[in-house]
Amino acid sequence: MTDQRVFYEQADAILDWVMKESPGSATALGEHRYDHLLDDLSLDAQTRRNEATKQYLTALREMDTASFDLDAQVDHAIVETILRRSVYDFENRRPHIINPASYIQVALYAPFMLTMREFAPMPERLKSAAGRLNYVPDVLAAGQANINPKSVPRVWAEVAAEQAASGEALFGGLFPMLAESVPEIKEELIKASQAALQAIQTYKGWLQDTVIPQASGNFAAGAEVFDDILYHDHMVDYTVKELDAIGWQLYNDTWAQMETAAEEIRPGASVDEALDIANAEHVPWEELLDAYRRAIGGTRQWIIEHEVVSMPEGETLRIEETPVFDRSIIPYAAYNVPGPLEAKQEGLYWVTPVDPNLPEEVFREKFKQHSNASIAVVSIHEGYPGHHLQFAYANTVGTLPRKLGGAVSTLFSEGWAFYCEQLMEDLGYLKTPFERLVRLQNQLWRAARIIVDAGLHTGKMSVEEATRFMTERAKLEAGDALAEVRRYTFEPTQPQSYLMGKMELLKIVEAYKAKYPRTSLRKMHDAILGCGSVPPRLMRRLLGV
Repeated sequence: MTDQRVFYEQADAILDWVMKESPGSATALGEHRYDHLLDDLSLDAQTRRNEATKQYLTALREMDTASFDLDAQVDHAIVETILRRSVYDFENRRPHIINPASYIQVALYAPFMLTMREFAPMPERLKSAAGRLNYVPDVLAAGQANINPKSVPRVWAEVAAEQAASGEALFGGLFPMLAESVPEIKEELIKASQAALQAIQTYKGWLQDTVIPQASGNFAAGAEVFDDILYHDHMVDYTVKELDAIGWQLYNDTWAQMETAAEEIRPGASVDEALDIANAEHVPWEELLDAYRRAIGGTRQWIIEHEVVSMPEGETLRIEETPVFDRSIIPYAAYNVPGPLEAKQEGLYWVTPVDPNLPEEVFREKFKQHSNASIAVVSIHEGYPGHHLQFAYANTVGTLPRKLGGAVSTLFSEGWAFYCEQLMEDLGYLKTPFERLVRLQNQLWRAARIIVDAGLHTGKMSVEEATRFMTERAKLEAGDALAEVRRYTFEPTQPQSYLMGKMELLKIVEAYKAKYPRTSLRKMHDAILGCGSVPPRLMRRLLGV
């Protein structure tokens, strides 16, 4: 039998190797030894890393875990699953060959993280950024060398071209502007920014002139891959075929509830009419960020006063506009988790503004997604007691492998945030008919995601059909629906994890209450969050339910 100390030593060695090989990932985790470097994405380097990952995976699988305690068994399962997914994707889904956006994401996000995370004084971070920017041309050159244009799905090529275009604002605008604040490295930073700008412009031109005209690959993962992710990563027993039926059942049930809610708003009103009434109440566009900040502060104080869950010590949440280069795939809002190794647990809540220069009708259609009721609901989901609180909690509990649980599956993290929307209504925080209708609309949207997720990745839906479905059935604005669907094509099984994760969590809550009938709400939630961001099956083992 293997001593579990051997496993933890191996896990530490694996993580240290991963961070050294992927400086961008190291920064995301909160390790800053490699902030001046960028990932080597040449084909030789990626192939070498895959072979090393396979060796680590073999060593883990050869361990006899029978003598491990429960926590160690769960941690072992987390690390093994992460490594398995890395190998499986590299050898079967081949993102390094078919996804040109993957190179852009490394080139843009890794330097940008150094500006948005306040782990050190800005001059120190910009010094690292200058070093990192020098590697951007190598990353993008690797993309041009590795990508097979004919294998690229057209939608991925189009998204990559848009991200490359918006990335010009990062290298040609943000970093040169920031350089003015650090005269001691101004010249160095501007020179590196210009090299990165030229590289992203070259990459954009290559995408437009070479990749898009030839792109004819298939983004659909296929039922076999989809089911593999469900079983091995999310650790659930349902298949993509069963998922489609579940999605329709949840959609129809939610629609019936929305019809009842619409009647409460105005007798005889249709759902669309009631939504128009609810969405008509909003702040002036120039006060949008302030409105989100007020909502976030209000929910945080309320859950403390009502003892819904314990507040992780030292956490903070900052609300900012979504970066320009990410607005093509984030139509409304998104949360950026603090790294588990960061001393300062500060989350970032991105809100995508609506351009006031749009035609009036388009502006109104987009801005209604930022109604007062919508801001109240989405701030629960993204902030308190949703994503931010959950991740800040997960980052402060358990071992290092446990802190990486979110890399295995999004089923619990997305399920928790979505569970919190209904929880806050049940507890009386969300109390207006408008807020109830908007919450149900969010649930309808998530049910539609289940259907579209399954449809896209089994080839039953095209991007156009899925966009039309999200517009007509989920009540999204057409442009936002397209942005949503484009994202779904990159991430099979992630869109289904919101509502399916909520359903799995509700089962755990019911089982926990049955086993501990006298437990308080806060104690139960603390126990659940204390497991970390693990799939529900592992959470049940840890909770003994």
